[in-house]
Amino acid sequence: MADQVCVNCKTVNTEDATYCYACGHILPAGLQALATHNLPQSQHLQPQMRWGTAYFGDKSSIIIRIRHTNDQLETRFAYECVIGRAGGDASPDIDLTPFGAMAMGVSRRHVKLVRQSATIMVQDLDSVNGSFLNGKRLFPFQPRVLRNEDELVLGKLALRISFQRKPRTS
Repeated sequence: MADQVCVNCKTVNTEDATYCYACGHILPAGLQALATHNLPQSQHLQPQMRWGTAYFGDKSSIIIRIRHTNDQLETRFAYECVIGRAGGDASPDIDLTPFGAMAMGVSRRHVKLVRQSATIMVQDLDSVNGSFLNGKRLFPFQPRVLRNEDELVLGKLALRISFQRKPRTS
């Protein structure tokens, strides 16, 4: 291949130059170097659940670990789930009363978890003492993506949320 002449400024460049040294215009050798090349066929990689993933499959369940007691709850739900404490005529889907929820400032209807596609959204239900996701305050009724191993604090009650995927059976 002979020297390349820049179509922009007519400067002669070496045959292996990808950009014109005078004006920076891409040269024909540069177009070949920058082109996307087909990769050879390889095996398809299966997605793996890792720390921080937002993926929540159909067969997944949520593990809630209460920080100060090390107790844990497991739950599955089809569409939505309310977390709070029992009291009056309120009976949330997940009742944190046995874990000191009232003393820790948890509202009767504190947060809602909603399945959306293959993710879980968390939404503060205008609770009195607020909700915090990984240290950031949640605004009332503004959904946020919940990820595997996130920390959710309701009032002063800290929860670690984990996603557990049930293995496929053949």
